[in-house]
Amino acid sequence: MVKDNDNKKELYNLSNQMVEIFISNIFSKNNIDLEEAKSNITDEQRESLKQSVAKLKEQVEEFLYEKNATKTVTEDEVKKKVESPLRELFLNRNKQAEE
Repeated sequence: MVKDNDNKKELYNLSNQMVEIFISNIFSKNNIDLEEAKSNITDEQRESLKQSVAKLKEQVEEFLYEKNATKTVTEDEVKKKVESPLRELFLNRNKQAEE
């Protein structure tokens, strides 16, 4: 449970960092001063941006969670399939021979 909380915090921090990088990159490409942009934005635009950022964060977190879940399932499958089919057949024949 503690590890889940740590993972959530890490994902949250990562998504925040990605959004900040994305926004600062767009501003720098368009030669926009952040403070000036903040002062020229209306309350309605500010709220719309907050909603967009929240949706983007959710999508990033969902993507990372799904990728992590897929990775976990894949790792479990790999652990189960450590032995090759030939090795498994050989072991089954030895068990039958012993009985």
